[in-house]
Amino acid sequence: MVDSILLLVDAAEGPLPQTRYVLQKAMSHHLPVVVASTRIDRSDARAAEVLGRRLRLFMDLGADAEQIDFPVVYTNAKTGTATLNIEVR
Repeated sequence: MVDSILLLVDAAEGPLPQTRYVLQKAMSHHLPVVVASTRIDRSDARAAEVLGRRLRLFMDLGADAEQIDFPVVYTNAKTGTATLNIEVR
């Protein structure tokens, strides 16, 4: 029924408590995860720091090597763009 999940994480706020719950459920079912880092255009966005917090969250939940190698899509809704490279906005 579900082949994977898209985990949305705000580039300024980082993972919230409900993020942990959703990720834990997905990992227990061995679902692949794609992370979308949203709102990269905000002045308080900290994409690199938030990525580190996501990695720690994955490790805290016991992610294996395959699960920790998740793709990250950086998104900017105002311009309607999404990229795999944070340097390309």
